[in-house]
Amino acid sequence: MASSSSSSLFVITFLLFSPLCFSRESPSQIPDGTLNLSLLWVRDFIESLNFDAKEGLDPKVSAWWKVVEGYQERYEVKEIYRQKSSSKTVAPRIKVKVVRSYVDEKMMFGKDLTIDNGEKLVETAVGNMSKVVPVVLLSSQVRAHHVGFCNGTCQEYGLTIKSNIKGQEKKQPYVMVSDPEVQCPGECAWPFHIANKGPHGMTYQPPSGEIGADALIIQLATGLADVATNPAITESLFKSEPPYSTDGNHTSSIYIVDPATKCFRVFGSGAFPGFTGRIRVDPLTGGAFNSHGINHLKFLIPSIWDPKTKSCYTPM
Repeated sequence: MASSSSSSLFVITFLLFSPLCFSRESPSQIPDGTLNLSLLWVRDFIESLNFDAKEGLDPKVSAWWKVVEGYQERYEVKEIYRQKSSSKTVAPRIKVKVVRSYVDEKMMFGKDLTIDNGEKLVETAVGNMSKVVPVVLLSSQVRAHHVGFCNGTCQEYGLTIKSNIKGQEKKQPYVMVSDPEVQCPGECAWPFHIANKGPHGMTYQPPSGEIGADALIIQLATGLADVATNPAITESLFKSEPPYSTDGNHTSSIYIVDPATKCFRVFGSGAFPGFTGRIRVDPLTGGAFNSHGINHLKFLIPSIWDPKTKSCYTPM
C-alpha cells in the first residue's frame, strides 16, 4: 500500500476593499449580496478540493484536484510514495487550507492597482508568515492597470521578491483575481455572461445564484491549479519537505505550464468555441454546474490539461 503522507498548501485570502462575512449558513440565506457570498463561496470551494468522503454525489471537485496533484509525478517521487507491489508511484496529496483572512477596508493602496503597488499588496497579505499563498480578491471598486487581466486571462499568479528580517530575499508566490462580473465580464464571467468575442453560445444561471461569486470560482480555480503545477513555484509552497526530488532535468512535453489556462472556456466533454461542453443544470435552481463539493454544494469549475491523457480533463 502507498503511504498516506501529504504536503500542505496554506492559503491566505485577502479581500481588498470589502466587508468580511464568514457565515456558515447556506448561500441563499445570506442577505448582504455578492461580496459576502463570494467569500463564503471561496472558502467552501477550497474546502471542497480535499473533500474525498464517500458520501455525496459525483463527480467531486476533489477528483479535479487530483489531476493537479498528479503533476508531481513529473519528478522522481520519493520511495515512501512507491507501492510495494509494483514500481508505480502515487502522487502525494496536496492539502489546501485557509490559514488566515484579511480585509483591507481602508484602501491603503488606493483604487487603482498597478504592478508596483500589487507587489506591496502581496507583502501586506503575507505579513510575517512563511510558505503561504496569498489569494488576493479584488472588489468591484478596484481597477487593475497593466496587471494582465482581460488579456486572455482573468486572474494573475506569479512571484514577487520579498525581503525578510535578515535582509535576505526570497520569492513569494501569489494569486490575484479581479471581480469578473465587473471587470471584463464578457471575457471573465462566461458562461454566466454573454461572451465578448467569438461565438456567444448559451449563457447559464450560476449555481449559487450570483454571477460574480461563481465566475470568481472559475478564475480562482484556474489560478490555484496553475500555481500548484508550476515547477518554478511549487518547491517553495509546501509547508513540509517536498515529496519529490527536484534534482536533475525533469522537463517533459506532456507536463505543460498553466494547465488550467490551457483549457480556457472548456467545462465539459465535447466543448468547442461558444459551447461549454457537457454540464448539468440543477432542476430546482436552474444553476449550471459540473462538480459537487462539501455540504452538497455545486460548482462550475474549469477543465485542466491532463498529462496522462494529453487532453483537457473535464469532470463530465
